[in-house]
Amino acid sequence: MYDDEEEHFQNMFAKDKGIKKPEQSKSHRSKIEPDKGEGVPHHALPKMLFPKFDGSHQKIWIDNCCNYFSIYNVPERLWVSSATMHLEGNAAKWYQAYKQTHTMISWLTFCLAMEQQFGADDYRNALTELIDLRQSGTVEDYTTKFEQLQFDITMHSCHYDDLFFTSHYVSGLKDEIRAVVEPQVPTTVHRAALIARIQQKVLDRGKHKYQKAPILTKPTTQLRTETKPNPASGTLWRDRQLRDYRKANGLCYTCGEKFEPGHNEVCSKRTKPHSNALVVNDLDR
Repeated sequence: MYDDEEEHFQNMFAKDKGIKKPEQSKSHRSKIEPDKGEGVPHHALPKMLFPKFDGSHQKIWIDNCCNYFSIYNVPERLWVSSATMHLEGNAAKWYQAYKQTHTMISWLTFCLAMEQQFGADDYRNALTELIDLRQSGTVEDYTTKFEQLQFDITMHSCHYDDLFFTSHYVSGLKDEIRAVVEPQVPTTVHRAALIARIQQKVLDRGKHKYQKAPILTKPTTQLRTETKPNPASGTLWRDRQLRDYRKANGLCYTCGEKFEPGHNEVCSKRTKPHSNALVVNDLDR
């Protein structure tokens, strides 16, 4: 009895023994479960250049390197060699000096050394500049500078909330703009910057409205009075000097010789008086 049942059990499954079950397509399996342990095919990736590093923004550069290694499935043993081939300027010189005293450099050790050399003071400097930042130009320039420092801080630490940045942003605005933004109690920097830009436009319109056009006045040309020398005045001065000299020395005013009684009759340069006589004849009478 048991043999018959066992034979019947085997025959039931033996009916489908020669039938091959259809296999699920690869695309169908990928929709159900993720592809484990397989990267993106290289022929499907666009060509991307490896990021270069010149000593600035070290944290961003390391993050870009990790993304590149992940996309192209670069083995971990080649990470340091691949990254150091793309150092430039002072960063390349620093690594040449660093590897002389360090052997068997791992990726973690390399990243820590890079952060210590090029990014040790970035966080502290950004925090100090943000606290001391004050608006000196337009709202747009102030907002751009403030957001740069804000991103530098949050890139190193995520413990600062929106209230911290918003309060420092409002306190750094000009007095005439802060007086309008502060009563609105903004909760984000974006909201405070929006109100500040509106107030800036209002102030600019008020300045253009009440600003009077300058009155153009013609330049007054000064009349140049040229004093021409009077020839008669020079001659008169000399005559006076000559007269005073002859008077002081007892000389004749006319000829310059010694003046004595009766000199007027014999002076050669003095004009002598003469009288004109009118003779009337008989015919005229």
